[in-house]
Amino acid sequence: MKINLLFVVSLFLLASFCEREEDPKKNLEFENETFILLHFKNEQQCLDAQPSDFFINCHSELTFLENNQVEIILTDIIWRGDYQIIKKNIILNFQNNPEIPEGTIVFQIINNSKLKKVDDKTIWNRKTGESIWD
Repeated sequence: MKINLLFVVSLFLLASFCEREEDPKKNLEFENETFILLHFKNEQQCLDAQPSDFFINCHSELTFLENNQVEIILTDIIWRGDYQIIKKNIILNFQNNPEIPEGTIVFQIINNSKLKKVDDKTIWNRKTGESIWD
C-alpha cells in the first residue's frame, strides 16, 4: 500500500513539473494598442454630419496602456481605469463617472484585431494606421 501511495504522489509531483500549454489569452497582446468604433462609414460622412456650433466625435476609442491601465473615449471625455483579462473577456474598471455609472465595461475578445462590447454588441477594430479611417 505504501508503495502504491508513493507511486501516486510521485506521479502528481512529476505532472506538476511538466510543461503546460501556454494560456491562450497570453498570446493576445493588447498593451499599447488602440481599438476604435467608427460612428460614420467614412470621414466625409462625419464631416457632413457636423453641426455649426460644436463637433461630434466620429468614433469611440479604447487604448490599452502599460501596467493594465486603459483609457476609453465614449463621447468626448477620456476616462482612465484598469483592466483584466479573464478567459475571452476584457473587464474594464473605472471610478465613478457619468458615462460609466456601473463602473465596468466588458469586451469579448473575438481575435487579436476585433473586440465586441458585450452590452451593445458593437465591434471595435484595432487601429492600424495614424488615421482612424485607415
